[in-house]
Amino acid sequence: MDKSKEKIGIIGYGYVGRAFYEFFKNHFEVFAYDNNPTLKNDFSYLQDSMDFIENVSLVLVCVPTNALPNGCVDMSAVHQVLENIKQEKLVLIKSSIPPLSTESLSKKYPHLKLVCSPEYIGESSYYLPPPYDFDKEVVKTPYFIFGGRDNDCSAIIKFFKKVAGPTKEYIKTTRSNAEVCKYMENSFFATKITFCNEFEKICKTFGADYDVVRELWLKDPRITKTHTLIMNEDKDYCFGGKCLPKDLDGIITQSFKYGYEANFLKSVRDSNKNLRNDALKPHILCFHRIAYKEAISPIYFERKMAIGLLRLEQYIESYLQRGYKFGSIKQCLDEPKKYFCLSFDDGFKEHLEIAKILQNQYNAKKESLIFSINVNNALNNTLCGMDLLYYLIDKGKIREIFEYFKLDLIPSTLNNIEVLKQHYIKQDSKSLCKFYETFKADLSHIFLDSKKLKELANYGLIASHALFHRDLTQHKAQSKEEILESKQILEQLLDTKIDIFCYPEGKNDKELQDFVEEAGFTFALSIKHIHSQYGIGRRVAKL
Repeated sequence: MDKSKEKIGIIGYGYVGRAFYEFFKNHFEVFAYDNNPTLKNDFSYLQDSMDFIENVSLVLVCVPTNALPNGCVDMSAVHQVLENIKQEKLVLIKSSIPPLSTESLSKKYPHLKLVCSPEYIGESSYYLPPPYDFDKEVVKTPYFIFGGRDNDCSAIIKFFKKVAGPTKEYIKTTRSNAEVCKYMENSFFATKITFCNEFEKICKTFGADYDVVRELWLKDPRITKTHTLIMNEDKDYCFGGKCLPKDLDGIITQSFKYGYEANFLKSVRDSNKNLRNDALKPHILCFHRIAYKEAISPIYFERKMAIGLLRLEQYIESYLQRGYKFGSIKQCLDEPKKYFCLSFDDGFKEHLEIAKILQNQYNAKKESLIFSINVNNALNNTLCGMDLLYYLIDKGKIREIFEYFKLDLIPSTLNNIEVLKQHYIKQDSKSLCKFYETFKADLSHIFLDSKKLKELANYGLIASHALFHRDLTQHKAQSKEEILESKQILEQLLDTKIDIFCYPEGKNDKELQDFVEEAGFTFALSIKHIHSQYGIGRRVAKL
């Protein structure tokens, strides 16, 4: 330990932690720690514990703050670090944290002098000229932002000035300003990337060359060149990585939590997901309810689970006008620019009439119409998946359902439905049976019965959609029994082999894919696409 040098501690040794180790190491004595023991193999100087913290003047928190499944930022790693700092200490948080987090952390850890600072070290591998070249080396950053109390910011700036020198800009601001600006920047980059990828598709639609259009567009000096190239055309489009997706999720979720719905950013996120995944998918369209003669609950439309017959016809005609033909799943996989097919989930009563219309109007082949049947819906009128929840919500029983599951209501009805869905589909079959017995309802009026299902088999291929319409990645032993039982029931009823399985909610993993193959299915339909006939992505119709 060099007593002549001031000491700095870095917690977290990913991209950011390593960059700051390089930034500080020649001017201070720097200690670094990461809770991933395998990193010690590559970086022998990493400490075995955080014991050094009591001897350092400044602690940098560079731990990951990933997105949780609900979109919230996972702050657990930040808390683990701060909980281990027992005495008064100057702490700079370089991890991306949601607005108001530093304020909240300061109240929980009042002995710490917390300052947050957005970081711009990136994952990109291509060359950037000055002044954009600070994404790899901290010392090249033209400005540094510090959000916190004035005295604390000034104390940290002294450390930075010793390395970065007098030509940089050192900006002191509030904690919230510093927190929001990082999310604003990454959200803008995400928007710009999505915008350019969208226009690449538009160029293809009109026979224009995106690279040429881009150069013409960039003649306007008000537009900068960064984030305008289309990367990974042979793989995923748009943006991925560790920063943009989770930061976009984070600011959307945090804003909603505090009363604002960021609809524009939500559309950017949705567009990115669609562009990335749709680039790989065959043209197998996914539909649920089709409004034809019978009235359909408005919830289905609000949840984007229903369209009118005219809209369905518009989809079909748009494909036919572009030269596509009705084809089988195999044809759609083998020649994705030539064939398309339609899939209809859950066995709703109107599907039979729709099948007749499609065959009469478009001469649609039987193998180009796939009807995924949830066996308990169609044959037993029990455990009717999300449809039971929709029915009960229509009857004003949403509060009763939340109380049953011991969940907390939030102001938005549609978001309450999503909360219920995510909880409901993760239940095991026994719990779902108990729920059905508690809230029993007759939904036979919206589903095909066995007689109509047999008739439907004359017009399209019948696929198994399991029994309970739950997430099959949960409670795997039950899931496997359910897959087999649903196949056996349908084959016995229809006296034909069922070759297609459709994962409820599109939820699947490698173990389920392997089991579906072992069970004797030829294809398995999902939402997200992988290069396997047991993970075939479908294009959810934009409703």
